[in-house]
Parts: sequence; structure tokens; C-alpha cells
Amino acid sequence: MNETILIIVYILLAGAALQDIAALRISNLFPIALILLFGVWLFANGIPANLWQNGLVFLAIAALGIALFAAGWLGGGDVKLLAAGALWFDVRGGLSLFIYMSLCGGLLSLLLVFGRRMIPAAARERLGWPGLKTRGPIPYGIAISTGILLAMALQGPNPSGRSKLTDLNLSAFPTAPASE
Repeated sequence: MNETILIIVYILLAGAALQDIAALRISNLFPIALILLFGVWLFANGIPANLWQNGLVFLAIAALGIALFAAGWLGGGDVKLLAAGALWFDVRGGLSLFIYMSLCGGLLSLLLVFGRRMIPAAARERLGWPGLKTRGPIPYGIAISTGILLAMALQGPNPSGRSKLTDLNLSAFPTAPASE
């Protein structure tokens, strides 16, 4: 059941990112579905003693997101998606989410800056995508979704439910003999 829930979460996150690319908006259905699926996840894996950390991360991210929305730095859909995704993590996982999302956001921003400078203005106009306009918006839902996916795959949500990627156990591989 855990794998099915995670597949649905991954599909929802991919859908939110694709919608943000296409329309520069994220439907409320994506964060609502993530929150509802978290309830299903808790039902499947039990309620841990440290569930309060998930609530703390959710509230902190929501408060920060509201401040960033008020400053005009993030869209409302981005804030809701990020807060709903943050609900899946304890404090340690929330920190991982923030780091992964920031790295993905930086990479996305660099790609858009290069795209905006490398693609001729006439070609950008013909494409008609607002994300390629000079000083245009950045579909940050891509970075948020990717950050959540990475945090789930590498850190795992809380409660764990064995959802993170399995240890690759690279130390078990034979090593090359030392040359003398």
C-alpha cells in the first residue's frame, strides 16, 4: 500500500509541476490531495510520537510562504503546494526538503536566465511562454515538486513506512586489488 500511496504522490507532484510550466499556476486540487493522502499514509503506517514535528514544519513553512507571497516572491499555489508537501516531513526531513528545493530552484533559475539570454527575442515571442520573457516569472512549482520528491526518496516521510530509497550498500562491492 505504501508504494501505491507514494506513486500517487509522485504523480500529483509531477502534475503540479507540469501545470505550473503550462499555465504558471497550481490548482488547489494538488495540495488538497497531498494533505488527504498524508491522512491515508498515517492510517497505513500508524501515528508516530513525533507527529507534532510534521505539524510544526507545516506551520513554519506556511508562515514563511505567506510572508514570501505577501512580498511577491512566491505565488499562492507555490505556497500551498510547499506547505502541503512539508506536512509529510519531520524537522530533519523538512530541512532536507528546504535544501533540495533551494538547490533545484537555483538550478531552475539559472536555466531560465540562460534560456532568456540565449534564445533570440523573436523566437521567445513566437514560443509565447511567459517564463521566457525577460524578467518573466519563474515556475517555482517545478523546484518545489522536485524538492519534495528528492526529500521523500532520500530522507523519507514521517512516519517512515520504509518509503525512502533502499541503501545501495556500495561497501559490499569488491574493490580492485591494490597494485604493488
